[in-house]
Amino acid sequence: MNQQHLLEMNASVLHYFNGEGIHLHDRVRYKGVSGTVVFVTNGDTGEFAPGYEDYYGCEAGLMFCDDDGDLSFLREPDEELELIRHPTPAQD
Repeated sequence: MNQQHLLEMNASVLHYFNGEGIHLHDRVRYKGVSGTVVFVTNGDTGEFAPGYEDYYGCEAGLMFCDDDGDLSFLREPDEELELIRHPTPAQD
């Protein structure tokens, strides 16, 4: 397990509306705003980017950082959360 960006995660904890798993570093669009997932958790386990480890154990949901640096937290993904792409190995 890579402690630098992944605290613990063996399976996706949340899913996009289409059923695909949400993961750390996914590029997403929500209500027209693009960003990158910086953590995703079910409240017990999750994937956390460096600097976001303090959110470990928080309520279930995901946080993404938009391209302007603003953070947004979603408790439950809905049909407005779109996957743009999963990270390539070089981004992970």
